[in-house]
Amino acid sequence: MKISLGTKNSVVDVARSHAVADTLREMGHDVEIVHIPAAGDSETVGQLRLGLMRGDFDLVVHRMHRIPKQDMPGLTFAAILKRGDQRDALVARDGLTLDQLPKGTVVATRSNLRRSQLHAINPDLEFVERTPGQLIELLDKVGTGEIAAVVAGAADFEAVGRLDAVTEYLDILPAAGLGATGLECRSEDTELVSILQELDHPDTRVCVMAERAAYAALDVSDAVSVAAKARRDGVLSLIVAVVPSDGSKGLMVQMGMPTSEYHAVRTARRAAAYLRSKGAEELGRVSTSTGGESETEEGRRITELAKARILVPREEGRIARGLREKGLDVTSVMLQRLEVLAVSSTLEGADWIAFTSVRAVESVRELGWTLPKGAKIAAIGSGTADALHEMGYHVDLVPEGAAGVSALLDIWPEGNGEVLVPGSALLAPGFIAGLQAKGWKAQLIPVYTMQLLSEAPADIVEMWQEGAFDVVIVTSGSNAIAVGRLLGWNPDVLVFAIGESAVKVLERAGVKVAGTTNNYSSPEIYRLLREVIEG
Repeated sequence: MKISLGTKNSVVDVARSHAVADTLREMGHDVEIVHIPAAGDSETVGQLRLGLMRGDFDLVVHRMHRIPKQDMPGLTFAAILKRGDQRDALVARDGLTLDQLPKGTVVATRSNLRRSQLHAINPDLEFVERTPGQLIELLDKVGTGEIAAVVAGAADFEAVGRLDAVTEYLDILPAAGLGATGLECRSEDTELVSILQELDHPDTRVCVMAERAAYAALDVSDAVSVAAKARRDGVLSLIVAVVPSDGSKGLMVQMGMPTSEYHAVRTARRAAAYLRSKGAEELGRVSTSTGGESETEEGRRITELAKARILVPREEGRIARGLREKGLDVTSVMLQRLEVLAVSSTLEGADWIAFTSVRAVESVRELGWTLPKGAKIAAIGSGTADALHEMGYHVDLVPEGAAGVSALLDIWPEGNGEVLVPGSALLAPGFIAGLQAKGWKAQLIPVYTMQLLSEAPADIVEMWQEGAFDVVIVTSGSNAIAVGRLLGWNPDVLVFAIGESAVKVLERAGVKVAGTTNNYSSPEIYRLLREVIEG
């Protein structure tokens, strides 16, 4: 079978992905590895899952401790590989152990759970607030004395071939899934699921799924971390703990665990229920309040567009403004935030520079770039063209009366020069492939990514839960994931998908779509809404 494997372009992820690819090749399969830009750990899983849902690639290799609580409809973990070392490990200057690190030593680690436990062991430690750089880079900084120590999973040090640098294995509780590797693919790809299941390690799967079930069942505050450790030591056992970041006393429970995944998950949920009964979910919260449940109309179906209450889950822009100009009730809310990336590439040497969003224009401006003289400029629609005009640039190509990737590709000339596309690290590959099909040498230059917010605004959540919206307009695959993660899907709300990426993700997530279009212009979206709602 020909298999496309997507991986984040970081040392640890690439190493694990190549190991899986080699195993699949030994089984007789043809494996291609697709690298996506390393745009920040918090969004790695989201980027990879978005790629799976859109069909950019067939398989992703995950570090299981980084997977969010929520399952992703349409995707499945076909295999959990035999787990390596489940411990955390320290690499410190001069071979020092944790309790030997002097007062004020700055330790680099990305995990709040690790920080809380390390601080309890050595209260004199300080921590890097944000830990940039890949693991190899951090190890090099320890070697040069730029930082004093790094704490990460022992399995990650092993993956990059640097176990020799470990100065101490730590006796702290791990995050759920630490040290385990999961192979995720689309549920509908039954042939690939069957192939990957040959690599599944049943004991590891039982342990990891139990750890994740306990983690998912606890709704703790941001000031508290959850640790979970399942292991087979004669019998299967599970430890679950909640660890406050302020050093105050946490809670822990240990239970014996059955050998089947189903019953192990039930045990994990019982462990979480016990911790909840002891107040685990109140730890670190300033106050808690519960509001009365509001009644919602069952099975309501809006039939007049003018009366529809519409949610556009993105920043205020031309779509929302254009629909309001038609007299519609539209609320815009951001569920993602733009993060401009540190970019080493430039736009020099391009024959064409293509902009697929206003966000891309804003990111180029924030980076302080100027577009090279002599390069022609294309914009995906009038809003993007206006943003370029405001920067003083002439736009040579823009669709009239339409907006979107398909509209721009329709009018793109054939040629053989170089096209650079400064855009989102999450950009669907179809645009680049379409340019290449017309003879151009096209390349994405990732200048920004969209980071999922930790939670949606409270007033929007309340309105959503109370049934205040009749329509939601989803404008991209990542936008679809954001709505599903932060709001959830309400069967009474009509879902409209704009663009192929949104359509693919929603369909694979099992979300019923009321109407679709590839045209991002507000007149076309208005036409679609009216056609579906009023018939």
